[in-house]
Amino acid sequence: MLAQLKPGNLIEHVGTQFDVLAEPARPLCLTLTRIVEYTRTDRQEIFSLYFHGPTEPLLRQGTYQLKHAQLGELELFLVPVGKDKDGFEYEAAFNNMI
Repeated sequence: MLAQLKPGNLIEHVGTQFDVLAEPARPLCLTLTRIVEYTRTDRQEIFSLYFHGPTEPLLRQGTYQLKHAQLGELELFLVPVGKDKDGFEYEAAFNNMI
């Protein structure tokens, strides 16, 4: 699955939901809001995925199991990077060697 996590493969999923599987008793969905590409060379690509979630609960920095309707299950290391009136923003950063 991680091999498919490339900006070009994910752009069609911006605006879609990812279920956080950490606590089945408390369902939590994150929405993929944007993809930012920082560097792309013949040998390396560096990019970030940004997600938006509700105001509660706050996900602490850590690795979470996510499930997407089309992409299936994947583990991402998420870091809370911002907050607005509607909830929290999370970043998953990637530095892939090609």
